[in-house]
Amino acid sequence: MDQPELEVSEIDELERVVGDAGAKARRLELSLLERITNRFSDERRIGSGGFGEVYLGVLPSGLRIAVKKLYPIAGLDEIAFANEISIIMKVAHENIVRLIGYCDHTNHEHIEHNGKLIFAKYRQILICTEYMPNGSLTSHINDEFHGGLDWNQRYQILKGICQGMRHLHDEAHVLHGDLKPDNILLGANLVPKIHDFGLSRLLDKGETSGYTKNVYGTRGYIPPEMLQGHWSTKSDIYSLGVIIMELLTGNRWLEPSVLQVFVQVLKQLRKKLVKEGAFSSWENKYRQVRTCLEIGYTCMEIDSDKRPTALQIIQLLDETESTNYSAASLWQSGDEESDSSDTEALEIETTTEFFPSDEEPASADTTGETSTQEPDKPDLVSKLPALVDLSDLKVLEKITDNFSHKRIVGKDGTFKGSHKAFVYKGDIPCQEMIAVKRLIGVEIPVEKFKREAEQFISLDHKNIVKVASYCHDQSRGHRLVQFKGEPLPHLFNGAEQLLCYEYMHNGSLRDYLVGQESREIDWEMHYKLIKGTCAGLHYLHKGRADCPIVHLNLSPSNVLLDKNYVPCITGFDFSKLIGEKNTKSLVLKLNGPIAYLPPDFFHSKGTDLKYLAMVDIYSLGLMILEIATQQEIKGNHGVLIKSIEENWREESQIRWLYTSLEADELQQVKMCIDIGLHCVQSKPEKRPTARDIMLWLDKGVNPVPAPRAGPGGVPRPPVPTNITHADDRIQGNEKPAGFIKRIFGRK
Repeated sequence: MDQPELEVSEIDELERVVGDAGAKARRLELSLLERITNRFSDERRIGSGGFGEVYLGVLPSGLRIAVKKLYPIAGLDEIAFANEISIIMKVAHENIVRLIGYCDHTNHEHIEHNGKLIFAKYRQILICTEYMPNGSLTSHINDEFHGGLDWNQRYQILKGICQGMRHLHDEAHVLHGDLKPDNILLGANLVPKIHDFGLSRLLDKGETSGYTKNVYGTRGYIPPEMLQGHWSTKSDIYSLGVIIMELLTGNRWLEPSVLQVFVQVLKQLRKKLVKEGAFSSWENKYRQVRTCLEIGYTCMEIDSDKRPTALQIIQLLDETESTNYSAASLWQSGDEESDSSDTEALEIETTTEFFPSDEEPASADTTGETSTQEPDKPDLVSKLPALVDLSDLKVLEKITDNFSHKRIVGKDGTFKGSHKAFVYKGDIPCQEMIAVKRLIGVEIPVEKFKREAEQFISLDHKNIVKVASYCHDQSRGHRLVQFKGEPLPHLFNGAEQLLCYEYMHNGSLRDYLVGQESREIDWEMHYKLIKGTCAGLHYLHKGRADCPIVHLNLSPSNVLLDKNYVPCITGFDFSKLIGEKNTKSLVLKLNGPIAYLPPDFFHSKGTDLKYLAMVDIYSLGLMILEIATQQEIKGNHGVLIKSIEENWREESQIRWLYTSLEADELQQVKMCIDIGLHCVQSKPEKRPTARDIMLWLDKGVNPVPAPRAGPGGVPRPPVPTNITHADDRIQGNEKPAGFIKRIFGRK
């Protein structure tokens, strides 16, 4: 086969690789690359960088690729080539430039040196990637907003970069090392893709930081710590912050003095948008714009520990997409030359006034009553302040879209279809979401409601959902409640009574248990969920002076997970508000046991708190068994409990379920199963307390097979065993994931 035929075959193969997004990169011949780049002619050169020049390669079919020809820098070109190839072949993501092929070609030539003819070696190294028709992000960052990228385009570029960074850090375990607009290329639909891994480094498992004597990078994007030789994944986050600020403000480089005051940046951005005629296209996405600026600002923290991770950034961006505040004109357009208009736009976010919108006409509800407004009041409903009053019913109506059934994220006290409470998702612009629980089919005496609500607010534990505020409003004397699937709302007499909670972003424990819809997690996570739930229940029962608070409806649905996947108990307020006796009466309306409640609860008399605490322990035991054995709790508890007693006492069954666990972890599983079986004993007095359970988990001990009753019928703590605990990081030793100022405080 002669050379032309060989090249035709190679071109066909290259065409196939370029056209197939799933094809693996291949080694390419130099002659082929010379042919498709017109021998690396100047007219085919499309870019250059610190390590080489980039040429456009055009295939006979019209498909195009980018061919990067590395400079012949002694030693460095080989290092950069080997590094980039090894990394780019490891990563595969829609926001990372795809590797097409590579070439390492060595020629031996006779050259004249010091008057002598010598035989020298000439090496050419090339890397071929997908072609990005819209060039680098650099060419799209400018002061001209009008006619350039609109807000949606900038936001999608920003988010795409973050998604690429999350893949590099969390999945591929790669530190980029030189993130900048030049190294972010844009595809046909402006899809951003991270490029140039010549300075990147593969991280060992668990490695996130280190030290180097050689500092490489680009001035302006290198974080302060790298100048001292210290690097980490947070170094990339600093560079990402600079890019975000440049993308949003249009400045190629922001001087540190400009970033010292965040609101000043926001003010200047507004002025430029108005001047360029692009204000209206950004105004209706104010929440996203401001959040993105806050993210960029926080990414550039001098203290790298205060910078967020890429995953945390994406979670915050996702939150801004949950509600479209197209009517919320928080910026207040006006005379772009007036400083007062800018000041007013910023200061209005700190006011605590709240009035109905004069853009919305007066409307009659189904009772025939008409809502009115004062025409001379400013339109502040659409300008929900940063420091909102969560005890104001009008505020809660606004952030829940007037308690729309589409906002319902949970129910409580649901018996025989009689919904006693709905939980709504509320959005506070520029801040956290909150959960608003609205009592519906029951009214609590006002003094009791306020007294109990104040107690809920005082609860402060990392495994209890934080109560932020409450609202009691009897101005209307009725509640209109919209149910899904029913066109008209239902009328309930009585005052509005609501509780406001911090919003739990990762759903309930139920989402992580058995079933086709369950989310897959490992045993370490299971164990942390068990420990956290036990710690929260112990706090309710014994952790405060005014103990106990009994739950009486403890189940996986009432254990929610925050941003750090810390389990937090909720739902205990219902039995406390309506009283333990009324809770039991409601439960008894159904035939047989409900959910995770013990059979003895339905035959007991009185409301002895010591006994009711044992009801919670039974529910906790069922949850522990469900988590440890991955068997769903439903129907008759006795059948499942007996099955676990007979089949799970031996380690062989545990090994069958957890095939990859070490001996210490298998012993942990067995310990949790033993604890769960202790909790679900038929005689309440033989069940352990939450304190006993915490002791066993903290000390790493197994309950004895048959409980040895101590004083008061409580099993005595057994003898410790040699158990190696899973990392307790999720239990509060690490800082919360969020980095924008919270409205909820924790000790």
